[in-house]
Amino acid sequence: MPARHARMDNPALLQLLRLCSPALPIGGYAYSQGLETACHEQYVKDRDSLLEWVQGLLTHSLQYLDIPVFSRLYDAHRQNNAADVAYWNRYVLAARGAAELLLEDTQQGAALAGLLARLGLQQAESCKKTPCSLLNAFSLAAVEWGIDKVSAAQGCVWSWCENQVSVGVKLIPLGQTLGQAVLSSLMPVLSGAVEQGLDMEDDAIGAGCPGAIMASMRHERQYTRLFRS
Repeated sequence: MPARHARMDNPALLQLLRLCSPALPIGGYAYSQGLETACHEQYVKDRDSLLEWVQGLLTHSLQYLDIPVFSRLYDAHRQNNAADVAYWNRYVLAARGAAELLLEDTQQGAALAGLLARLGLQQAESCKKTPCSLLNAFSLAAVEWGIDKVSAAQGCVWSWCENQVSVGVKLIPLGQTLGQAVLSSLMPVLSGAVEQGLDMEDDAIGAGCPGAIMASMRHERQYTRLFRS
């Protein structure tokens, strides 16, 4: 008799996979966050420079801004603390250093909030009333769907890494196998960044990546482009 498989009932994992999926209809595939300009100007031109770009932003920007803010938004939603949700949502939007980066964040946040509302999460209706960051909507979904904070943060950051590598694969161009090699190299970095970001004190939150911000600004006036940011 063949061994019976144990029943696998993990709805939180399935919901996390949904949130991280490139098929999630919030338009994440349309944005490069300045990487298109970096490729156009040959700052990023091969596997190693793509890894350096993504890893640099992960450890100098997301680790010090997005991850700790995500943690606070997650806690605020879990505690139904509307004042803290509003504060940290405004905080992360104010930290976006270029117009395209801010527009990207609010457009994706609004798209995810609208999707969540249509899927039955009534709490998402409040996110639609004011400019909503992607982190705000993502953390709300994670809380409501029972996804633990660490897994949710890892999934959110993984989705960002995967999109950045996908942009590089298209623009350099880089083969899919080399793109996967970049993601393999990022995995341990991602785990460390999430661990440190979740433990960060309030007064340490903040990031400055002038090269990436300048690339995003130049992208606003780039003559030809495939991506919206």
